[in-house]
Amino acid sequence: MVSVRLNAAELARCRRALIARAAFERAAMREATEDLQIAGDRIARMVVVGIDLMRRFWLPVGLLVAVTLVKRARPLLRYARTGLAIWQTVQLMRGARR
Repeated sequence: MVSVRLNAAELARCRRALIARAAFERAAMREATEDLQIAGDRIARMVVVGIDLMRRFWLPVGLLVAVTLVKRARPLLRYARTGLAIWQTVQLMRGARR
């Protein structure tokens, strides 16, 4: 009879421990879910602000990027123009021989 009471007492103790652990895990999951929700809201807010800035300033930024690329490409365009002039000159000289 003693072992039955001991087993019942041990079962009750294990049950209370499992209930406490389940409550702790539920609270931890709730906190993690709240943290993920907050992070998702912040990311969404950043995306909305970025899209709004792009809609407002796409033309000035596009012009700035184009000017920057043209400044970098200016020597290449000069070389291409020189090469085209040389090629046209050679074609004219070949045509004059015929």
